[in-house]
Amino acid sequence: MRAVRIWSVVVLSCLLVVSGGAGVVAKENVVQLPFFDNIPSFIPYYWQSQHILAQGTIFEGLFGYAPDPKGLGGVKVVPVIAERWTSSEDGKTWTITLRKDKKWSNGDPVTAHDFEWTYKYVAGPELPDVPMWASPLQFVKNAWAVKAGAVSPDELGVKALDDYTLQFTLWTPRYDFNSWLAVGGAMPLHRKTVEKYGSDWWRPEHFVGNGPYVPISWVERKETVLVKNNNYVGERGNVDRIVLKNFAAGVSLIQAYQAGELDLAWIGNVAEFKFVKSNPELAKAFHETVMDLFWQGYQISRGVNDVMDNKKLREAFALAIDRETLARTVLGGRAVASGKYWTDDDPIGEQLKAIPFDPARAKELLAEAGYPGGKGLPTLKFYITGNMPEVEFVVDQWKKNLGVNVLVENIESGLYWNQYVWANWTPEAAPGFTRIGAPMNSFEAGALLKNACHTLWFYDYPTAVRKNSQEIWQLREDYLTMKGGLTAADWEPLFAKKAQLVAAKEEIVAREPSKHWIAEMMQKPTFDEQFDEVYEKWKKATTDKDKIEYWRQANRILLGEEQFQVEYTGMNETNRQARRLRYEMLNLPFEKAVEMAPRVLQIIQDQYYMVPLYMDKAQYVLRPNIEGLMIYKFSWGPAVFNFKYMNVK
Repeated sequence: MRAVRIWSVVVLSCLLVVSGGAGVVAKENVVQLPFFDNIPSFIPYYWQSQHILAQGTIFEGLFGYAPDPKGLGGVKVVPVIAERWTSSEDGKTWTITLRKDKKWSNGDPVTAHDFEWTYKYVAGPELPDVPMWASPLQFVKNAWAVKAGAVSPDELGVKALDDYTLQFTLWTPRYDFNSWLAVGGAMPLHRKTVEKYGSDWWRPEHFVGNGPYVPISWVERKETVLVKNNNYVGERGNVDRIVLKNFAAGVSLIQAYQAGELDLAWIGNVAEFKFVKSNPELAKAFHETVMDLFWQGYQISRGVNDVMDNKKLREAFALAIDRETLARTVLGGRAVASGKYWTDDDPIGEQLKAIPFDPARAKELLAEAGYPGGKGLPTLKFYITGNMPEVEFVVDQWKKNLGVNVLVENIESGLYWNQYVWANWTPEAAPGFTRIGAPMNSFEAGALLKNACHTLWFYDYPTAVRKNSQEIWQLREDYLTMKGGLTAADWEPLFAKKAQLVAAKEEIVAREPSKHWIAEMMQKPTFDEQFDEVYEKWKKATTDKDKIEYWRQANRILLGEEQFQVEYTGMNETNRQARRLRYEMLNLPFEKAVEMAPRVLQIIQDQYYMVPLYMDKAQYVLRPNIEGLMIYKFSWGPAVFNFKYMNVK
């Protein structure tokens, strides 16, 4: 029997401070929190759970997130180490002046040189597995060439102009670049520590950070302890020690909360929700917030059958679902119904027209699509993994309101998410549907589309075009191992193909009205410039191995361009229209992009390839004397982060 624990937030432990021979007991504010996933290290730039911890807790960037009850996700981007900044008119040069009072946990000053060194280190080829797509480095001049080892890190487009002035040079306009500087991949590292300890620099015994807290102990898959960084300069609450605990799947956090092992516990299912609401003490500590940076719904399966090319058919299915009943009964009130990608009361959602529940119109659409009462419709499947009661409800709605039987097929989890949900194509999939939950990863203009932009990349084409694109992509993959290219004759068909593609590209550019899209198409080096460079290398190559490799690269360059041209010329007009608006949106500051996002999303939503159903609620119990806890609603959430705003009353 566990001993009765003293409920603990205000004083969980005492430190004996010996001063002048007299013992003094100092109180310490300790908060124990669940951490949703294993913390594999404290390296900020990997797309692992610790990137959330890096954002404002153990590291701070030039910019960061701050609470904003009226903002998307309840947060906003604010300057942290940045004191002031300017962006050039073309959005490619950002000059940032740093605060002079910021320090590392060992007392060293945080300077512009720290950022320059870090970005060159992270961009270097010695770290080939850094996810550049999750980092602002992806937009910095020469970053991709540095990562490939083609140019020196010294040619990266970032430079400390002096101790407290940092300048970025980007290869493409990014008017929202400051928002990118809040993510884990933008955090600085302490150079001396990294150089001294190599790959072990992040371990607590070596760690030097610049955030309000530093790790002092770490047991993988079990527990991490953070304490105040005594050299931190900036706003911070009164919590001295934070204990982050990992729990095995299936363990009730509510029980841990009741046992005094946690000060916050996530509610994991409807049964726990009902238990909490029925318990007077737990009910007092109950909180919930809508996960408005996610949407939950279904998407058309990514196969190559053309039955779902019929928009009226897709719309009929979307209109035949009673979302309110789904959220209230099947999901037990742990979600809010939503027929659009954003909530009604945010600046994007308030401008979106929701998909209604209209079974009468859905039946009409089904008939207009050529399948009255479902007659003549081929067998459709809804692919799921594990237990998905929401899918059972949706399938039942289609049977009830449309007279259509949709088979449910269960797929192994890893295969399901990787191949059936997020893969570009799933040729083996039957016509039908899969579940999807799509979030923002961070605040940047493109993420405002919440991955519904997959409609543009993989759906909104005639199936014949998608199939052709997939076949070209597969051939491009095959060229990774093909043999050939040892003679000049092997290159003759490549030059002929290159000439055809160049001519076709000139026609595309001539008729494309979007200057931003053209800029994307003609980004240097263009495909023909890349081809010529590879050919020059082939001519100088002295081994068969190198000759074959350059010939493969040349083929892959041409196939990549061919795939683009097939998709560009074959896409539906709605796709082309949405892309032009999207490129315009990407060339705006984040706040302006928010205003533009509804126009893009409405076009995407009205194609009914990716259909919103509801948004989850993050539900939890929290000790009443804790305030200022920030809920992380981006992908990987719900979680807690940015602990500097947390206080114990």
